[in-house]
Amino acid sequence: MIPVLHDVRAAFFLVIALGMLVFICAMAGLGAVLRPVRWSDRTGYR
Repeated sequence: MIPVLHDVRAAFFLVIALGMLVFICAMAGLGAVLRPVRWSDRTGYR
């Protein structure tokens, strides 16, 4: 039973790590999409 519990724990942490990675990638993607709009607004005001 101990190896089964260890595998479940490893899978749980793996899912948590992948979820955090997807969240970070989503935030980076939103920043990359929104940043050119902000830069174009800044250059337009100057």
